Amino acid sequence: MPFFNRVWWCLSLLCSASLSAEPAQNSPPVDTQPPPAVQRSVVDIPAHLEETVRKAMAGQGEFAMPGSNALLNKLTPAQRESLMQMAKQAKARQQALLESGTLSHFQSDYLTQQVKRHQQAAQMISTHSVSKLDRVLTEHAGMSEEQVRGFAANAEQAGAPQSRQDEPHEKAMFMSFSMPRAEIRHLIQVAAEAGAEVYLNGLHPEHTQINETMLMLRDLAKGIDNPPMIRFNPTAFKKYAVNSVPTILYREFDRHILAAGVTSLTWLEQEFRHQDQSVDYGVTGPISPVVERSIIEEMQARMARYDWQAARQRTIDSYWARQTMVSLPRAQHTESWMIDPTVSASKDIYTPRGKLVAAQGAVVNPLKGHSTGLTTVLFNAMDPRQVEFVTAQLETLDTVGQLMLITSQIDTSKGWAHMKVLTEHFGQQIYLMPQALASRFQLTALPAIVRTDLDRSMLHVTQFSLSSQE
Repeated sequence: MPFFNRVWWCLSLLCSASLSAEPAQNSPPVDTQPPPAVQRSVVDIPAHLEETVRKAMAGQGEFAMPGSNALLNKLTPAQRESLMQMAKQAKARQQALLESGTLSHFQSDYLTQQVKRHQQAAQMISTHSVSKLDRVLTEHAGMSEEQVRGFAANAEQAGAPQSRQDEPHEKAMFMSFSMPRAEIRHLIQVAAEAGAEVYLNGLHPEHTQINETMLMLRDLAKGIDNPPMIRFNPTAFKKYAVNSVPTILYREFDRHILAAGVTSLTWLEQEFRHQDQSVDYGVTGPISPVVERSIIEEMQARMARYDWQAARQRTIDSYWARQTMVSLPRAQHTESWMIDPTVSASKDIYTPRGKLVAAQGAVVNPLKGHSTGLTTVLFNAMDPRQVEFVTAQLETLDTVGQLMLITSQIDTSKGWAHMKVLTEHFGQQIYLMPQALASRFQLTALPAIVRTDLDRSMLHVTQFSLSSQE
């Protein structure tokens, strides 16, 4: 056996067994009795290799593993001691890696948690596959949030257009605005009495916004008790090849029946009982054409015409105008104070890797246990004197650990250009101050410097009067 393999074998033994420092005397011979059957719950060994593995573990055959005592007897006390030290160092290194989180991605608890998280995400995606439809309809179809909720975006009330196709039963009536108003109202009345839904392929041909069509439908259903669900369902129009109306549909699981030119769902359901497969009765009465364009095609066409690059640029250009700036005056007096950052966790707090940092109700000081400090310089970049002060401070400032620069205000008319000038001037990233940070540091004026005092696990805050610096 090569030397490296022998050393690794000995390390494995020393890590898993308790051995004396001296070699054992009169070591018993290697046990040649077959070991217990291989447990598949530990290692899944193919059936055709089980006998080979059994012999190897018994010290027999081509792949025989050496007996622990026989191998150890060949080592000198110095070699045994050296191997024991190597085993301890390996174990200590393993423990250090576990504590640092380096191996956390390979632990079963973490992997199980990640699998569950992705399973939940997949379930959420499959359940709410049209969750972004409300935003699309609001931004590109001219609908208000209230109108969007009424237009099948609310899954609890209307569901996705294709959702009923996953249900065991479906009863529906297809309509079009090519039908006379009286016939449309009659169809809605029949659907209400039969407990059916009314499907529409798309917008009224003269309408450009969904809310216009919805208002017309609402007016048509006015006065009907418990009006049916009327919704766009171009998927059903395509699936059942509906190109004339009225058309009625009754379905149970994968078997359905269709008829055009008639509105009697009771008759259609009775006919269904006499069929053992899906059937289309075709046209059985007066019909009108489907004149609406599929709303899916309509939305796709609108999105194709939409200038996404311009929209992206508008978002970037308006970013700073949408930010809330913190207004703090220039400090009149230089003063300092200490802040205890200890907080009580209102809920369980986890790291991005899923490790519990603090349980709900626990009292936590985020500075305890940290070896690297942080120096934060806060100023108003719109005040030239404060910019000069920070520039001078950075030349002599004895920073604690990492350095962060935060401004309370930015010239919103110049936005990114102003931020770029600041970044180039100071040679590092500049951040915008959130209001919560000013409150947390108990700031009443600027400029200020906040240092972490790791020995006391506290924050040291100093506000500087620029007049005293002159």
